Parts: sequence; structure tokens; C-alpha cells
Amino acid sequence: AGALILTTEREPEVLGDIHTHADFAVYLLGEPYNFSQDQYMSGKNGTQLSPFLHLHDGDGEVIHQHISGLNLGDFFHSLTMSFNSTCFVLDSGARYCTNETSALRMYVNGKANEQFDQYEFKDLDRILITYGPASEEELWQELASVSDRACIQSNLCPERGTPSDEDGCVTGNEQGGCAPVR
Repeated sequence: AGALILTTEREPEVLGDIHTHADFAVYLLGEPYNFSQDQYMSGKNGTQLSPFLHLHDGDGEVIHQHISGLNLGDFFHSLTMSFNSTCFVLDSGARYCTNETSALRMYVNGKANEQFDQYEFKDLDRILITYGPASEEELWQELASVSDRACIQSNLCPERGTPSDEDGCVTGNEQGGCAPVR
């Protein structure tokens, strides 16, 4: 229960071999998508989402990763969404696909990135996925809106806060969805 079904034919490493965090935001037609909703939170109401890649504690802007070798496609798949170089598909089935008037784009740390679903994020990455006919000014606003709180979860900026306590969040427990911290 709770195991992530990988979207590719590779085998992940050992659970708990890493503990990295990335800030991210998704904009669809100029509107930020709210990943803070309960259905995307591991541990909420007994929900068991992926123990490898997840969101928790009501924070829909920081991805927690506990195993190496996974990518953004795996993360969105764990939320029953789909993401690739041409389409972003929500768990509701709503599709946002590149066409003659709108494009799907991705930026990592402020730079265009064309790896999309294949991108394996690194600790403290700031990722923007955006769909629409955004102007350059709107794009800059979206890029600026990506949080920079992953450093708190990675305990690299202690002056800004304390990381979430994941010690009691063990795969398969009643709270579900998280992996142990090494």
C-alpha cells in the first residue's frame, strides 16, 4: 500500500537514501494551482500517497523526496496527474496542452528547462511549470512567486524556521504517506 508506481522502467534506490526538497509552482492560464488541498497531502485523513515523493503539513509548494532516481513525472503521477513536454493533466481530467495560442513551459532556478517530466530535481531547486499565452511580464511575476522555503525543510536556513518533524511519519503507519528521515 502506498507504493509509487513508476512511470518508467527504472528501479529506484533504497527508501530514505536521500531527503531533498524543491520549491515549485504550477500556473494554468495565469492562475496558480493550489496543491495545498487535502487530497494532495500525505498523512491527511489517513491518506497514503507516495512515500518517495510527497507534500505534507498543508504546504503545497515544497516537494519532499526520500529516494533517488525519481523525476517530476513520478511526482505528478503520485498525485494522479500527468505531466510531459506537451500537456499537464489534472486529477480532474482537465487538460492543458500546447496549441497555437498557449504553450506549456518549465523553468528551473529561473532558466528554461526542456526536461519536463524527466527532470530529477535537486535540493533547493525552484521549479515553475506554466501554461498559457503569458506575456514576459506575467512570466517574471510567476517566476518570482515560486517559494523559497525548501531550505527550511532541508535545514539549510535555520534562521527562517524549523523543518517539519517527519520522524513519526513512517511508511505504512496510520498517518501514512511519509518516509523516515535518516
